[in-house]
Amino acid sequence: MRVTRTIDATEDEIENAKQTAVSLIGQDMSKSAIDLFYTDNLEEIENGIRNLNEFSSKCWLLSSILLYTLIYNHNLYHQSGLDWFHYAKQARERLGIDNREITEQLGAARFFIKYHDALERNGFVIEGSQRKLSRAELALKLSGDINATIKHISHDTWQEFSTWYSSFKSKTKLIQNDRRREDVRSESGRFFIGDIEAVSFSDRLSEDDSARLREYMKQIFDAIRDGYEPAIVPVYDRKEAAIMPKLRDKFRKGK
Repeated sequence: MRVTRTIDATEDEIENAKQTAVSLIGQDMSKSAIDLFYTDNLEEIENGIRNLNEFSSKCWLLSSILLYTLIYNHNLYHQSGLDWFHYAKQARERLGIDNREITEQLGAARFFIKYHDALERNGFVIEGSQRKLSRAELALKLSGDINATIKHISHDTWQEFSTWYSSFKSKTKLIQNDRRREDVRSESGRFFIGDIEAVSFSDRLSEDDSARLREYMKQIFDAIRDGYEPAIVPVYDRKEAAIMPKLRDKFRKGK
């Protein structure tokens, strides 16, 4: 798991997003959930199960915004005494969620914080939108149309939304294939352009720094091979921030 991108959100914008999320939930399930254990009425239990499932979906958005706050807004993970790299390795133990879930929740939080006003105006409801929000950034990237993305998130089922944004993938793939570099590859921690080993690492590096840099380089070389243009993105851990410019310079020089 890696923190790869953030958004320029002010404290007020984040607070407004939190208030919007809470208002969209708009109910206290604690008492009604307890009451369900003491009823023999089928309809009440069925409605309760449905409402609890909806409530769980709504709480997922709150959890996503809290996760964003922990990482981006206040760097609260520093209270653990760990940098982000090592905190992330303990994510399942500390947060009870795996890497993929964290990636999806952060993506949903970024999109909601940035566009919650427009989502609310379009009649967005939280229940049933978990998967749509987790793919919202991808849908926007593929379609290039924020208004259409918000409209489809607000009104489509998951299947309709997935079909809509996936329709853009074939067009993107054609562009990418034109730029694909078959001569660029990474193998067992080594990096080649053609038959030339393009990057070397000093044996004086610590084991952690070496592993980290090799993982960064693998992502860069895999991206170039697949026709993408790699980019350096902001990071919020000082140790990582110190490494990234050196990595960029090393890659540009081909050493």
